[in-house]
Amino acid sequence: MQWRRGLRAGLAVGVAMLVCLLLNHPMGWAALGGLQVVMVDNGGPYRSRMANVLTVLAGGSMAVGLGVLAGVNLPTALVITILFCFTVTLARVLSQPLASSSVIILVCYIVAYGNLVHTRASGLQSTADFVLGGLWAAALTLVLWPVDPFRPARNAVADVYVILGELIHLLPTAHTPDGNRRFNELLARIRVLIEAAQQAIAATPARMTARTIRARNLSVLNENADLLLARILRFAELGHNATPSSISSGTAIEAGDGLRGWLYAIPRHLGQIAAWLSASIDPIAPALRQRPPRGESAFEPYGSLSVEMRRTESHLEASVARDPALDPNGHLAATLRESQLTFEVAYEAIRAIWSGVESRRKETAAFHEPAPDPQTILRANLSLNSVMFRHALRLAAVVAIDELVSHYIHITHGYWLAMTSIIVLQPYTGETVRRSGERVLGTVAGAILAALLAASIHSQAGLIAVVTVGATFAVALYTVNYPWYCFFLTPTIVLMTLPHLRDWHFAAVRMGMTGLGAGVAVLAMLLLWPERESLQLPGMLARGAAAEAAYLRATLAFWKSASEEPESRIAAERSLLAPTRRRCGLTTTDAEETLDHALLEHAIPLNPARDRTERLNRAALTFTTYLRRLTQTITTLAATGGSHLGDASLISGFATRLETVSHSLQEGEPPSPRPAEGWLDNSPMPSEPLSRLEWQIAVLERSADDIASIRTT
Repeated sequence: MQWRRGLRAGLAVGVAMLVCLLLNHPMGWAALGGLQVVMVDNGGPYRSRMANVLTVLAGGSMAVGLGVLAGVNLPTALVITILFCFTVTLARVLSQPLASSSVIILVCYIVAYGNLVHTRASGLQSTADFVLGGLWAAALTLVLWPVDPFRPARNAVADVYVILGELIHLLPTAHTPDGNRRFNELLARIRVLIEAAQQAIAATPARMTARTIRARNLSVLNENADLLLARILRFAELGHNATPSSISSGTAIEAGDGLRGWLYAIPRHLGQIAAWLSASIDPIAPALRQRPPRGESAFEPYGSLSVEMRRTESHLEASVARDPALDPNGHLAATLRESQLTFEVAYEAIRAIWSGVESRRKETAAFHEPAPDPQTILRANLSLNSVMFRHALRLAAVVAIDELVSHYIHITHGYWLAMTSIIVLQPYTGETVRRSGERVLGTVAGAILAALLAASIHSQAGLIAVVTVGATFAVALYTVNYPWYCFFLTPTIVLMTLPHLRDWHFAAVRMGMTGLGAGVAVLAMLLLWPERESLQLPGMLARGAAAEAAYLRATLAFWKSASEEPESRIAAERSLLAPTRRRCGLTTTDAEETLDHALLEHAIPLNPARDRTERLNRAALTFTTYLRRLTQTITTLAATGGSHLGDASLISGFATRLETVSHSLQEGEPPSPRPAEGWLDNSPMPSEPLSRLEWQIAVLERSADDIASIRTT
């Protein structure tokens, strides 16, 4: 249980209600604003946390105003409800704050709509109360009591880099019996730590984990550690002269796991390489455990660490090049370049973790990753091919139906009907049916408890105490166990919005409306664009890989058709690149949306395949992270390549590998064998985009391997 977050929520709600009581002011909206702000705070960089808070406050304020306006008459209510619910739900594709806050914003709208008074004065007062309660909670969460749910994951990834540093320190002595034994012990340990770090990332108690910058970049750092481990092993293998005559001292010893063949005496360059690797990796673990004293500036592309890392690598590569006998095949120099790229990616991830902004290099840099265009993302989702577009239509229709039902059955506070449908309704049938059962189970039990409490509480002070305790347990259990979260949230919200004390009928209405709302949500999911098993997580990932393959083939067609004239290039880009790029963004967003729900549900104890589901989610988190990065890499390649058309077969080969990944995810089979390392060394195309492309596709292939093996066990 997340006790710190729960206690913080209880304090935010309790203080807001207490202040309202002392001022002889209604408590409901201030308490609701405080609770909602606490729930969307994911911890981490203040930039991203502030974005979440401001999104809730701005969206919630707009929702309260529109809800009061909609309550004037039924026709107005239906028009505003359909437009507002559709817009807020579809906006989830634009950013993580909107994805985290959309349901909360809609809940504020429904509560305001269900109020008995619909005047401008009451609307302004409710909005002001909501904002003031939210601002108090923001001050508590951002300044007075910050909580970082990603700290365990950061520490787990930092542990991986500590052991990598120890491995690097052993490189100069790995040829000795004691050094070789210690080296192999660390190898066994680090593989366990990498798996534990990925588990910690997937288990992070945050809203929309797959879309948070910290989760994505921690996943990148963990995958990066695995790749860096391969580079260290390669240095250990290549770290000797190719010919026996060049061996200066020492005898051959048989290596253990990871050191294939025979390790010979240490060459004069390996100590320098180990020193460079140590200097480059040592700052990473401390920077993961806590923010660097001078911020993340040292990890910037032109920061002190990055500049020194690149400068030393260039010196080492030049030194190796001056001695052809040391590296006759160029493998040592290639491994140096690959290691430099690995560290650059790690430094980018460190900056993103602490700044809250994904890395964007300048146009003058060797590699440029364009920022996602919100208009492009929105256009890509304005289609029935978009899962989120269909979900937005479905949700808007369901809420409108709920309002009609509550209007004609004349039940006071019937807005719980629409509220339950909003919370229960999910993009996929299986999730909606299962979550409906869990929510009904927890809510009915919570409503019974709320009815007993409502009939037995005799004072406002007692009401505040019970609501504070309920908020504490609800938030502490939010990402741990969904039925128990519903059980504690129900009496919290019921008592928070109780019209007057000792009104147990209100809890009974809540119980009935919950069951009816869940039923409407399930019925709508089954009848309105039902999403079947083919669109579950592996299928969504397969669609993403297929879209990336199509983008690569469109890039080839763009290079062949575009001339040097700007008008021709723009026309070719619009007709060839833009549609496939939008498709990539659409499929990745759909996959992230599916994964977000899966990550929130992984801890439910009623799931008999819990361990298998957790492992599948961890592999899918890595896959979705690299899907989005791959789109950025292909976009860069399309803009900077094109002059080496002889390498069309190379790009086509990349596309074929992605198509194989897509097929393997659909069929549950592992992808085909990959090319051997070093196969890009003779390519005339720009090395960095190609290296990143190869790297990212290799990560997708490994993740697809993991997913296939998990699904077949």
